[in-house]
Amino acid sequence: MLELKQISKSFGAKKVIDQLDLTIEDGSILAVVGPSGGGKTTLLRTLAGLETID
Repeated sequence: MLELKQISKSFGAKKVIDQLDLTIEDGSILAVVGPSGGGKTTLLRTLAGLETID
């Protein structure tokens, strides 16, 4: 299981992810969808350890 609690990420004054809570159960498949600039890539980069979480 992957569990995220109160995850936030900002770039300067722009808050990209604001207090995200997310639980993904083992064996689940998740699709991350949303508009351009919505924080999808930033979320994946933080999960991979390529970006620091604020």
